[in-house]
Amino acid sequence: MRTTAAALILLAPIAACSSSRAFAPRDETLALAQQRLATTAQHVRRAQPTDAERQLFMQAEGLYRYRFTFPPRGLSSYLAEGAAAITDFPALQSLAGALDLADLRLRASDGAVHLWEVLLEQYPTSTLRPLTLYRLGWAYRSVGATGLPRASGDEAFDQLAHDYPGSALAALADHARAVPWKSKATATAYSLLPGLGQLYVGEPGNGLARLAVALAAVAMVATPALVAFERRRELRWQRDWPLLGVGLGGLVVLSIDYTAAFRDALRGVVLFNERAEVEFEARHPEAP
Repeated sequence: MRTTAAALILLAPIAACSSSRAFAPRDETLALAQQRLATTAQHVRRAQPTDAERQLFMQAEGLYRYRFTFPPRGLSSYLAEGAAAITDFPALQSLAGALDLADLRLRASDGAVHLWEVLLEQYPTSTLRPLTLYRLGWAYRSVGATGLPRASGDEAFDQLAHDYPGSALAALADHARAVPWKSKATATAYSLLPGLGQLYVGEPGNGLARLAVALAAVAMVATPALVAFERRRELRWQRDWPLLGVGLGGLVVLSIDYTAAFRDALRGVVLFNERAEVEFEARHPEAP
């Protein structure tokens, strides 16, 4: 195991430096996001806000439309997670969480929500206020940060309906409230058992595979432990060291499976909510 740990520690930063394709040559998700950004820009111009209001809104909109097809996870992230699990070294744990560009995508809604809330706070009478509340109703569905002013996007939709009754955006918000969505907090809770988060976001094959890996890892830990207990009076290091190796290997696999399943469940939440919004916009072409 010492050799394995050393190899992972050495390979993780090396793999992190290797090049990988972050975007597909023709990324339909990115193209659609750019089209929606352009559509929203037209709505913003028609509202005739001040320059400061427009810049702040579009800064948030750019973050919210930071969308591209999620790239597959690279070998570097799995190596770093394995090294972090074996050594419990904080620097490797930090590296394991920072290698994937997809992590930025997962947090984009948090940044957008923060900026839109700043806009409402600094410019309470802005002509962009109805559009901001409408956008917050959608964006809050994919946030993961704590400390934001609202508990959910429904609060923004409710405020929009209260402050601007009869408006086109209030009518859209009423329909948007009925669109099913997934929560990162709920996915996190389900991910206490690897695979359940994937089942929650509607990916049964993915979830069952991760659950199977977790159960196999638990068996790798439990079986040597039981064998060692039964032979506790005659254990010899020279003969029985494989029991320890298998058990430690199972712990490493379980740790990686937990981490990977959790992050993948968050990806599933973001994709579920984005698909729901895209389908809603297809049914309501007047949506900003």
